[in-house]
Amino acid sequence: MGSAKSALLILLLVMVIASCARAIDMSVVTYDDNHHVTAGPGHHQTAGPGRRNGVFDVEASLIFEPWIVKHGKVYDSVAEKERRLTIFKDNLRFITNRNAENLGYRLGLNRFADLSLHEYKEVCHGADPKPPRNHVFMSSSDRYKTSAGDVLPKSIDWRNEGAVTEVKDQGHCRSCWAFSTVGAVEGLNKIVTGELVTLSEQDLINCNKENNGCGGGKVETAYEFIVNNGGLGTDNDYPYKAVNGACDGRLKENNKKVMIDGYENLPANDEFALMKAVAHQPVTAVIDSSSRDFQLYESGVFDGTCGTNLNHGVVVVGYGTENGHDYWIVRNSWGNTWGEAGYMKMARNIVNPRGLCGIAMRASYPLKNSFTNGKSSMA
Repeated sequence: MGSAKSALLILLLVMVIASCARAIDMSVVTYDDNHHVTAGPGHHQTAGPGRRNGVFDVEASLIFEPWIVKHGKVYDSVAEKERRLTIFKDNLRFITNRNAENLGYRLGLNRFADLSLHEYKEVCHGADPKPPRNHVFMSSSDRYKTSAGDVLPKSIDWRNEGAVTEVKDQGHCRSCWAFSTVGAVEGLNKIVTGELVTLSEQDLINCNKENNGCGGGKVETAYEFIVNNGGLGTDNDYPYKAVNGACDGRLKENNKKVMIDGYENLPANDEFALMKAVAHQPVTAVIDSSSRDFQLYESGVFDGTCGTNLNHGVVVVGYGTENGHDYWIVRNSWGNTWGEAGYMKMARNIVNPRGLCGIAMRASYPLKNSFTNGKSSMA
């Protein structure tokens, strides 16, 4: 009798182990330590309807907890956390299915993976879609207009030239207009003076009243403010707070500033002119970043869904070619956990003259003809 019971227990144990093995084999997706999504053993990357949905939901719930820790997420209630998990699962399904298409770029569980597309747009888009009507200092220029005799480098990366500061994070302040303006000024100041100085977006947010601080703004108006107000303070003197604040005039008067002499807009809808400009200096561009692919971008040359409803300011800091695909090096202001350590390789030389995401529609750059920095040297 005892031996019969033992045999029965052994049989049940074998059945449980086999069942678990089948469940493991049914795994739809797996993850590395950085939450990069990959296919489960012996499976394609799909997460559509079917018998694997239950397993997928369990796996998504398991990966959600360490993802929360990695990105420092804090939710106000259990209900809010459940809502975020639901959105997270939906985004994970989208990522898994999109990556299964073997595109030239990959999506991943970045900091925006718990946001719906609508929420992402509300948080991240701060560039006014239209330039100001009256451009006091802006002038249209043929400075970087292309001609038959142009010889441009095959690639350029201003990061390698020491003309780009570390990737910054605008947080929940819709201040991309300030970050894109400041990034181009920092780069040009390095090229002209030889010194890379980290400048203050908060100076623009608090003091540039023609723009709306964390409510959004225009890069052209930001350039005009820098010219009108004798330069821009450093981040050390005027650190970023990610909220609107009062302009501190005394702080601005008593500290070092970096000046520019003006700014110009590139000819619209001309990627070759943009290429020529970027070969000489980092350039501000206003793009459309409203697609879900853009939200969840992780790596590779992005040529995904993108419109031309300009809503987000970035800095173009270079260009190159990867596996036969031309790209722009786009510096974002969403921290170093988005994209390729804060950057995107965006497809270049596409059929549409506006460029992917409208990158060639509204690009501009600062002018600096001499060592026009306040308080003598910036050393």
